[in-house]
Amino acid sequence: MGMGPLENAASAVEAAAAVEAALLRTSAAPAAAAAAPSAGSYAVLQCGEDSEYVRKAYRGYFQVFRALLEEDGEAWRVYRAPRGELPTDAEAAAFDGFVISGSCADAHGDEPWILALVDLIRRLHAAGKRILGVCFGHQILCRALGGRTGRSTKGWDIGVSCIHPTAAAARLFAPLKLPVHMPVIEFHQDEVWELPPNAEVLARSDKTRVEMFRLGDRVMGVQGHPEYSKDILMSIADRLLQRNLILDCQVDVAKASFDVRQPDKELWKKVCRGFLKGRLPSQQQVVAL
Repeated sequence: MGMGPLENAASAVEAAAAVEAALLRTSAAPAAAAAAPSAGSYAVLQCGEDSEYVRKAYRGYFQVFRALLEEDGEAWRVYRAPRGELPTDAEAAAFDGFVISGSCADAHGDEPWILALVDLIRRLHAAGKRILGVCFGHQILCRALGGRTGRSTKGWDIGVSCIHPTAAAARLFAPLKLPVHMPVIEFHQDEVWELPPNAEVLARSDKTRVEMFRLGDRVMGVQGHPEYSKDILMSIADRLLQRNLILDCQVDVAKASFDVRQPDKELWKKVCRGFLKGRLPSQQQVVAL
């Protein structure tokens, strides 16, 4: 049974309300799009100066790291740690993650800028920031968070090395289906001696006991140089050779290593981006696996 005029009035009110709601949704759409979160904000803590070669060929190491890690829509900034450039706590709060580069300095050294970096790493870790360390960065992460580093008993490791992921790495990076061997460019004479408490090894090699480690879901170190290419490596080797810091035979071995295998840069790009940007299973999920 119909309700006559009252039913029609209610229908009209409902129709008007529906139109108004639709208009509100339409007008709110651009505002919602504008309020959408950005793709991410990241900082490179560069721990060495750019060589003349890298400046000319790549516009600096910051650009080399961006080529490896940056994706559309992200914001990236560089701080040059040896110059005393480090983010304040307020600046650090705005970043989603940090990358700590290689360096010609020793991670076990006590230069003022190294001690300041150690202190910053501890604050970043306490704040729950994601941190990826490469070579020196890998070692300084270890030191800052309770581990020990020093000279390798096996000397320099220069060239393309095959590192072997552990079972823990296979679980953590399960979506990537890690191969048994992960070729990467190496250039170091220091290494991690002892891991921080609760850290776990993610990869080893014949020359280096800790090629990768992680501490929880937000800290990972990589001893090799996923960002390097052959020309960058050889430019550094030539410079150190001229300064009598390495031997001709070591440079020859480094050159020959590229004839045996090539670094798997695409794989390393996925590994580093995946960890830095939180795309991997959480620690709890990995344990469940």
